[in-house]
Amino acid sequence: MSRDDGQRAARWLLGVVTFLIVYGSLYPFRFESGDARGIIELVTGLPWARTTRSDIAANVLLYLPFGACLGWMLAARIGGALAALVATALGVLLSTSIEVAQVFETRRVASLADVFYNSLGSLAGGLLALLLRSARHGFRRHAFAGVLAQPIATALLLLWVGYRLAPFALTLKPADWAAAFAPLAAGPWLSPGATAEYVVMWLVAGTALQTIVPQRAPLPTLATLMLGLSVGLVLVAGKTLESAEVVAMALALGLAWPLSRLAAPANALLLAALLAVLITIKGLSPFDFRVDPGGFGLVPFRDSLTRYRATNLLDMFEKCFLYGSLVWLLVRAGSRALHATLAAAGLVLGIELLQAWLPGKPADITDPLLVLAAGGLIAMFEGAARHATRIRAHR
Repeated sequence: MSRDDGQRAARWLLGVVTFLIVYGSLYPFRFESGDARGIIELVTGLPWARTTRSDIAANVLLYLPFGACLGWMLAARIGGALAALVATALGVLLSTSIEVAQVFETRRVASLADVFYNSLGSLAGGLLALLLRSARHGFRRHAFAGVLAQPIATALLLLWVGYRLAPFALTLKPADWAAAFAPLAAGPWLSPGATAEYVVMWLVAGTALQTIVPQRAPLPTLATLMLGLSVGLVLVAGKTLESAEVVAMALALGLAWPLSRLAAPANALLLAALLAVLITIKGLSPFDFRVDPGGFGLVPFRDSLTRYRATNLLDMFEKCFLYGSLVWLLVRAGSRALHATLAAAGLVLGIELLQAWLPGKPADITDPLLVLAAGGLIAMFEGAARHATRIRAHR
């Protein structure tokens, strides 16, 4: 990706991330004017409310791309270290402004803890931008060369790891480590539905990994990722090693080699078909349709924003991984990004419409919009990659 392409992508991502931060933090925008204190009093009066590990992870991860985009954009003008500091300062300013606004929002709890963790995310993002820019200068020899060359595959792989390990709260208690192995002893080892789901997702993650490091042998690389993630499931509080996933890892390793012998478009098309089936089954199970349909929501993220659940972060990681992977695989199979996005969005929209007849499944516009957002990002980065390839070909 050229310098101009990188700046353009960072600007677009910054706009999207900033919108999501403001929208997600202030929805449903029901403000009251009962507090007459000045801005300084409001800021100093914010409490340090206790928060959960899931909230801490969400706050850090929400502002990490904000800091990364700002750090990337500013580094070319003011230098990397200063860019990271400015990105952090702007993250503090944005977070503080939102927390003050939440004082007047009837459904929100303003907290200095949120400001701290949001600022930490901005700092981490700025430092990440520094690291990636340093890798860019030594692109061919740097260990992060594959990450820079394949940003979509890298993002999908990170989403997969995030889905499995969020909220990333490490535990040092041996009793917790032992508890992580309990499902293996309890069984059952034969769980076809869950195993098949993990197999498909692991094969997709393995394809993304092989795209990032194509020079490495696929089986050892995938096995290393599986081992690392298994260790993470033991070390992260509240996570467990499931027998279905252990079996799925073994099956995915067995299938990875024959799949790697296929041409890349055929491999991608096969995985895209399997992923589409998986998305459909997950969206419509248990297929217990009722006679009278419910409503269809047109407000994005309404369910997750109005009903807090500890699994909100996991749900977002999973959906972004599934929908982004589907569009990415269709593009790798030879489809144009627009056509792949429309096909995936059509599938997901159809599932959401059918969910109006399924009890307990909120039917709304959120998931189709996630597909469109993923498709837009993939189109932007894939277009930049093709442009860079044409430039190198003419040199």
